[in-house]
Amino acid sequence: MTSSESEDHSDQEYAPRRNKVFRPRINFENFEGFEFKERFRMAFDEVEFVLQKIGHHLRHPTSQNQALTPKQQLLTTLHWLGNGGQYHLTSDAHGLSKATVCRAVHRVVDTIVNHLFQDVVKWPEDNSELAAKFMKFGGFPNVCGLADGTLILIDTPHENEAAFVDRNGDHSINTLGVCGPDYTFYFISSRWPGAVSDSRVIRNSQVSQRFEDGWRPFPNAVILGDSAYGLKEWLIPPFHGNGSTVAEVTFNRSHKTTRRVIENAFGILKERFPCLNHLRVCPTFAGKIIMACATFHNIASKEDFEWTRTPNLTVSPQNQPQGPPSAAALSRLQELIEYFN
Repeated sequence: MTSSESEDHSDQEYAPRRNKVFRPRINFENFEGFEFKERFRMAFDEVEFVLQKIGHHLRHPTSQNQALTPKQQLLTTLHWLGNGGQYHLTSDAHGLSKATVCRAVHRVVDTIVNHLFQDVVKWPEDNSELAAKFMKFGGFPNVCGLADGTLILIDTPHENEAAFVDRNGDHSINTLGVCGPDYTFYFISSRWPGAVSDSRVIRNSQVSQRFEDGWRPFPNAVILGDSAYGLKEWLIPPFHGNGSTVAEVTFNRSHKTTRRVIENAFGILKERFPCLNHLRVCPTFAGKIIMACATFHNIASKEDFEWTRTPNLTVSPQNQPQGPPSAAALSRLQELIEYFN
């Protein structure tokens, strides 16, 4: 070894270790009322409700290196979801590094999906007034939910890129939602790429399996969907064409007026969490973010949220092509049209 090589090796061996720099944490406890909700998209008591349910999953085993508390992790994630999904903006606002923000977001989103989503995004326990609430919008009878799909833009994925190209030529995730009359979501499916049709998404969904198996929130309940969905006994799209009778015209008008609620619900969700306008993450994590946002949205949309736990449900694959409507489905459609005579 030459003298110069020995000196270089000595310098590397005894180079002083760089000290960690901890910036002061800011803006976590400095806001109240509207200012708090404007930044974190939820009211203070709603954040406390979420912490009560999942806070123990977010605790670090040690406070070494100034680890974030569960509340700090949750507020950091809510701020990231509500400012359009830029890590550096959130890190600057709270005195954190981008890596810390990224870890907090992943940890909170995973915890919400695993421990809170199924207990919040579901049909309410009391469905006795559900049909009456939907009747107030357009006079359509026996409605228990409204179904529609929306495209959530994502960055170009590294794998299976063509599967995520939607009808607009963008890369996206086709998200199915079923909502109630209060603009909260009863069901969310965000696991399908943008190239998949709306009819296939709902056909392979958990809600389809449950309704095909005979489950209903109340007797004779139906879900309204747009013309992209096939006619089922429980899934009612609008009548094809403009209608040749007064009853058919009234049916379509009532159907359209009622179904606008799901479009409004998606609009409120995206306005509350602007990150959903374009998610700059991988498709798998993007799907989890959509589920987490729907969970936060439901909690923030109810003044007095009741906590009830539901069992995990499994979904069996259903890849059969869409067939013609059954006799029962056609009969159900005719009954609903005759209601408007």
